[in-house]
Amino acid sequence: MGGMGCGAARWDRAMTLVELMVVLGLMALLLTLISVHIHSASYRLKSAVSTLRTLIQRARLEAVRTNKNTYLDFDADDDGIMASVVLWVSMDSRESSPSLNEGKDRVLISQALVNPPGSSGNRPTLGAVPASAGGPSVGAPRDGGSIPEDGVSFSGNRINFNPDGTSSTGSVYIHVPKHPEVGTYAIVLNNSGRAYVRYYPTGGTAWEDR
Repeated sequence: MGGMGCGAARWDRAMTLVELMVVLGLMALLLTLISVHIHSASYRLKSAVSTLRTLIQRARLEAVRTNKNTYLDFDADDDGIMASVVLWVSMDSRESSPSLNEGKDRVLISQALVNPPGSSGNRPTLGAVPASAGGPSVGAPRDGGSIPEDGVSFSGNRINFNPDGTSSTGSVYIHVPKHPEVGTYAIVLNNSGRAYVRYYPTGGTAWEDR
């Protein structure tokens, strides 16, 4: 009888060890999946920023090449819903700040690059991580300023490039709502038409040049 009792105890200990190993294995798998998800969010954010910067550079080159005002428009429909980025060339040189006329102006690219501001999800979205969640409380330009709620500080929510390569000034902010830990990126333009990228790590104290 004593032998049977010892055997049962050993069996219980073995089962407990197996259960512990299973739990640890599941925890390791879960941590791996979380890590992959976070890295994926970081990659998507960086990719969106890189693509947007490329579009900005192309818009500037197009303005110089065609000798016409060229726009990178976050609200081409003027409906307040910034669901796509549209690169277009104005065919009317008499207008200093026109709206897109699809029957006349030349659209080069229309891309749903980022989600509209206020969206929730895993895609890059216009706007910044809220300051209450560790995000920036001042704007990305080196002279500071405020951060617009919709994430775009350019007048009319569009970047205007002139034929001489100069541009309107402002910033575009991008983050991933469901992953505030990956931080906030901003692309800043000065009136010379040059763009530079800045990054604010969530929980940090200052913008960093990238």
